[in-house]
Amino acid sequence: MMGGIDTIMPDKIVKRLINEILEKAGSKPVNNDIEFVKKAEEVALTCGYRPVELCRMTWLIQPEGKMMRMEKYSNILSKI
Repeated sequence: MMGGIDTIMPDKIVKRLINEILEKAGSKPVNNDIEFVKKAEEVALTCGYRPVELCRMTWLIQPEGKMMRMEKYSNILSKI
């Protein structure tokens, strides 16, 4: 990602949220990092997003204290 690759990172926050979505959709969660990246990229493309966008979205909806990051940074999101 830092090198410009359009992918998703398999860190614990991203995996937790994407796996929750997979389970709600009736699919099994994916714990292996390589398989998780493949599945998450498939989900992103199916939904019409780039994998890196899906990754960023997972971070924006995570709470930071009592406020979602999306709310906390809403005034600068359009500049990013």
